[in-house]
Amino acid sequence: MNQQTTAPASLEAPQIRIDTLPHAKNLKWPMLWYLLVGELYSMLPWKKTAWTCAGFPVELLWGFDIFPLHPENMATVAAAQKQSQRLIEHAEGMGYSRDLCSYCKTNFGAVDTGIKTTLGGIAKPDIITCTNTICDTHWKWFQIQAEKLKVPIFVFDCPKIVSGTDERTIEGYINYMVEQFYDFFEFVKKHTGKELNIERLNRACEESERMSVLWREIYEYRKCVPSPYSSAETSASFFPLVVLPGKKVGIKFFEKIKADIRKRAESGRGTLSGGAREKYRLLFEGIPFWYKMRFMYDLAKYSAVVTYEPYTFSFAPPKPVGKDYTETLRDVARIMMDLPYSYNLEKRIQYFEQAVKDYKIDGVILHENLSCRPSSTGMIDLKNAIQEDLHVPVLIIQCDMNDPRAYSEAQMKTRIESFIEVMEKNRKG
Repeated sequence: MNQQTTAPASLEAPQIRIDTLPHAKNLKWPMLWYLLVGELYSMLPWKKTAWTCAGFPVELLWGFDIFPLHPENMATVAAAQKQSQRLIEHAEGMGYSRDLCSYCKTNFGAVDTGIKTTLGGIAKPDIITCTNTICDTHWKWFQIQAEKLKVPIFVFDCPKIVSGTDERTIEGYINYMVEQFYDFFEFVKKHTGKELNIERLNRACEESERMSVLWREIYEYRKCVPSPYSSAETSASFFPLVVLPGKKVGIKFFEKIKADIRKRAESGRGTLSGGAREKYRLLFEGIPFWYKMRFMYDLAKYSAVVTYEPYTFSFAPPKPVGKDYTETLRDVARIMMDLPYSYNLEKRIQYFEQAVKDYKIDGVILHENLSCRPSSTGMIDLKNAIQEDLHVPVLIIQCDMNDPRAYSEAQMKTRIESFIEVMEKNRKG
């Protein structure tokens, strides 16, 4: 008797995947513009460049016609190009601890080896500027590189708005920040010969706000069920917000993908392929694993979609538009102190719980990033609050944004599958 074997149903079923937007490929143009223009500014003697960091108002640099080079962004390029581990290990060979930020070590390795920009390298700047707005590592990291490269550095000291801080105290903090802006302007003039062009600054703020508005509108569409856009794509497409706020090349890209998203939303289509049903809506907190971006795509296998992530949203705060010079500086100072990654625990819990409600979240994944204390601090309290107040399950995963050695494929798969089971059980009550 002939016996016919039948493959398990799970193997016969087509694999669910993420359908990328038609204009997602257009991201290459802002990226190419950034790399080419940055290289041009680095080559021409009358043009100037500056290293800067997350949390710094890049619009100020555009006001001086200074091109922003971004070591953190280039570290993500190194990870995506599978170069970060060797650069990190090179930095550790120079004597830096494994516990140090992996962005920082990627940059140390990139500068010391002279790796090209397409693989995560970065040109020597004319000046270096940073803040402690989001990350306390920036100060020492940039100081070390400034000394090594023999480049002048300016560091902004941003006060923290802790729980219970009253408006009078905050106004005092703003005054302190504005004083530093004027010191910074003198620093730039001394070391580059450039002066702030108010008209250029206002234009940069206006274009930056246009970009931020587009991004916030995209996030409104993500509230739709099913969600027409997921973190599998936002983790790359938010790039212009980081390094190109105030530049039309980024605005044009956002306009195109917003049109794609609107078309999907109006037709009731989600981001999963073949009309697959979106079963679990997730919130992912933390910096992605840049060396393993497949993680976000692979969630689709479980019919799970990350519909909101505070990290990418935080780069699009409302920008000052139509105000005089003094008011603009005061608004910029307030923004620098009041970003989601600067929130005190009380405000952070409120922010997350509102997002869970607005985006109809079924489960929250918190990335306890070994390289990022600000985003990881208070995660146990955050998890407990969300679970107790909203009865939504929360998973904490310990990993690293740029160091592949912290990622275990098998362990991650097991934990995600267990979390899917928890969400299913929670749904059934």
